[in-house]
Amino acid sequence: MKTYLVGGAVRDLLLGRHVREHDVAFEGDAACFVRQNPRARKVGRDVDVYLVDGVEHMPLRGTLDEDLAARDFTVNALAMTEAGLVHAHPQALQDLAHRVLRPASPTALADSPVRAFRAARFAAQFPDFSVHPETQDQMRAVAASGALDALPAEQVCRETLKALAAPCPGRYLKVLHAGDCLPPWFSELAGADAVPAGPARYHAGSVLDHVARVMDMAAVLAAHEADGAPPLRPELVTWMALCHDLGKVTTAADVLPHHYGHEERGVALAHALGARLSMPNRFIEAGEMAARLHMRLARHGELRPGTRVDLLLELHLRGLLPAMRLLVLADGTGKGMDTGPDCALRRAEDAADVAASPSASGTGDALAPYGPPRIPDACLSRLEALRRRTEAELATLLAVKLPPELRNKGAASGAHLRELRSMALARLDGRAAPHGSQRD
Repeated sequence: MKTYLVGGAVRDLLLGRHVREHDVAFEGDAACFVRQNPRARKVGRDVDVYLVDGVEHMPLRGTLDEDLAARDFTVNALAMTEAGLVHAHPQALQDLAHRVLRPASPTALADSPVRAFRAARFAAQFPDFSVHPETQDQMRAVAASGALDALPAEQVCRETLKALAAPCPGRYLKVLHAGDCLPPWFSELAGADAVPAGPARYHAGSVLDHVARVMDMAAVLAAHEADGAPPLRPELVTWMALCHDLGKVTTAADVLPHHYGHEERGVALAHALGARLSMPNRFIEAGEMAARLHMRLARHGELRPGTRVDLLLELHLRGLLPAMRLLVLADGTGKGMDTGPDCALRRAEDAADVAASPSASGTGDALAPYGPPRIPDACLSRLEALRRRTEAELATLLAVKLPPELRNKGAASGAHLRELRSMALARLDGRAAPHGSQRD
């Protein structure tokens, strides 16, 4: 019985990239395969998928050529024999050489509508690939047919989580938008391309442009932080970036380009989006907090001590302070303006760095290749300053203990503890101010 390494594993081998997943296809029927592989364990419910030594095996769909033609995209329509001989879709090797994401057949996405999300996910994972117009056309046709509505949430969630961990997760949203595939699963972002992200002094482009830029910058910052401890899940940080400005899409037209109160409006939207996608509960909570608190942490140095106590404790107790710091800095450097990146920290040099990045233009073609943004040096300096300050303040307030006579008094004890912690932060501010570190 012949077996073939198939799909993305062969693609990555030919591209010289690390192979993460190994899928094997075999000729013949499943019963014969099981007889020859007694350790095989069936793991697919609706299709014949068997696990052997941790590797998935499934039968070819017809002949080898028919199987390749039935795959999602040409660059994945590849099979390699045990001897290393590669069989390819007629267009596969040329598309691989030219870095083109094209459907493997005229009905590839209609045959499996979740491939519309997979196309956007591959675009995020391989930002140096262009998205072929035929891919966009098939995405639009699938969306118009209503087939996306019937997809299981788990399938869309799986593709979304993979896209959030990709080098350019913002491209996931932009390609979905280009293919008319944001509704119904990302309906909170429907129309975001027509809403200005903010006043021209602080923002360039639409809410969709801004969110995509911030997601890309958050991914780069999370990768930069990966060498530290504790490690951050990049997909959690980029999910928070996706959710942080959802409230802006609901801003009344007569208020634009301002977005007063978008933080609170965004909380319910972030929850609805996460619940619809069946995201893990931690992601849903993180998305809500990103919407509600990102502006507060951005203005951290301007807050009263009591407000800082509440903010730092809420983020710390949920383990989200490191991720929120990255979001704040990504938000500040992802606004694509000519005059300054941040309503709290306005520095023109950051805007020039961001504007020079291909992925940060906000007006570029989502189907064309682009690369991750470069982190401005000033952004890293501010990140370190914000880290030092928030960690010092957190350590200070956590060190405060109630005296015995104030304990076990219910809400009154909590109020006393908050007051003592606020006083401790005020003293810390007083010691820091003479050295010029009152503001970060």
